[in-house]
Parts: sequence; C-alpha cells; structure tokens
Amino acid sequence: MTSQSSPLPDGPAVPPPTVVLDPPPELRANPDRDRYELWSGDELVGVEGYERTADGNLILLHTVVTEKFGRAGFARLLVASVLDDVAAQGRTITPVCTYVQRFLERFPQYQVLVES
Repeated sequence: MTSQSSPLPDGPAVPPPTVVLDPPPELRANPDRDRYELWSGDELVGVEGYERTADGNLILLHTVVTEKFGRAGFARLLVASVLDDVAAQGRTITPVCTYVQRFLERFPQYQVLVES
C-alpha cells in the first residue's frame, strides 16, 4: 500500500478491513496486465482493472476481491490505496466501475481526482 502524502482534502476516514491479515496487504502496480493488485504475502486479495489514457490518467474499470476476502473491507482498502497512488502521481481517474463510483460518494475527499 502507498503511504505517500497526497494533495487530497480532508474527509471521512476510510475504515480498515474487518479482518487482519499477516502479512498486511500490499498494493502492487501491474501495468503489464493493466491493473493494480492487492496481495497478502503470496496470496492475491483483489485487483483494480484500468485502462490508461494517452495522457497517463486512469479509467477505473472494475474492482474484484477474491471470494475468500469478500465482504471484509478489502475492496474499500484496494480502491483507497489505488486512489492514494493516483493522487501521489498527480494523475486523475475516470470511474467507470460502480464500486469506485459509490466509494467516491462515501469518501468525497477523493472526488478531486475525477477527470473533469
């Protein structure tokens, strides 16, 4: 996961997952597969698929968490981590994924990242 500071305004805190994993989840960029991946050790937790635009911004297409980790807050962690990384890179997003759209409603501090 990213821990870089970002230019995001203050907003509601994103709650952590309800399950603690050992090792803690880690966000990994996988540009060869056009996705971000959330891993716990050697176990895939979930993916955020995207298309990169000509100017380097991201169209977020889908959020998928493996069944084992479903309904425990890992999709929320994945999306927050991806958006933190996008912010740290100074990029923007176009949220096609309905999960990301709902996340942006719940955590409006990330709406500054949406391509206008």
